[in-house]
Amino acid sequence: MPNILLTRPHAQARHFADALIAQGVQPDQITIDPIMKIAPVETACDISACTGLIITSANALSYLPVALRGSRLPCYCVGDSTSQAARALGLNAYHLADTARDLCEALPTVCQEGPLLHLRGTHTTLNMSEYFRSTPLPVENVVVYEQIALPLQAETHESLRRSSPVILPIFSARSAKLLGKLALDWRPHWAVALSPAIAALCQEAGFGQITTAAQPNRQAMVAVITPLMDVKSG
Repeated sequence: MPNILLTRPHAQARHFADALIAQGVQPDQITIDPIMKIAPVETACDISACTGLIITSANALSYLPVALRGSRLPCYCVGDSTSQAARALGLNAYHLADTARDLCEALPTVCQEGPLLHLRGTHTTLNMSEYFRSTPLPVENVVVYEQIALPLQAETHESLRRSSPVILPIFSARSAKLLGKLALDWRPHWAVALSPAIAALCQEAGFGQITTAAQPNRQAMVAVITPLMDVKSG
């Protein structure tokens, strides 16, 4: 039977593993070995004048400034689960889009007043401040966390050097780039990408098989992986 390697930060990997197990994947088929961890970044920003927030990753909500919790401030989110998490923290959250670029395109139709704060990590695929610089809507980037690269365990390297294919669900451009930098032959292995942009990075890394989720969310990733387990073990 094939194995699944989860390289997300540990808490997110554990949640995804639980979702796979709920669909019949055996726990011993899943290895969790994070290729990065999330850590807070000390930041000083003036939140008194902001009219709303942009959240493109739920990681940012873990480091939401205390003054914003329970504020009912408008919060424009990527993804339904991120929107739900923002509401749980007392923000007036809107699930505006499923990708950061789609959010940028939709935002001016629902918000015409700024400044907005984009709470984000050190690594991002889209600079919101630059995107909106020539528009009437001011957006300020505020880095509240960093994505710190971690080495994979020796056992993981050994497993990936075998000819047996391994399924790797890849949820971020950062993860895809870090995997691509490793001295490993990815041709025997199968990447399941959250989005076409991530799939393109997996192709650059040299994965032999790449499948892109129909929607950029956890449910769609699970829907891709569960039948792949049967396809690859048959």
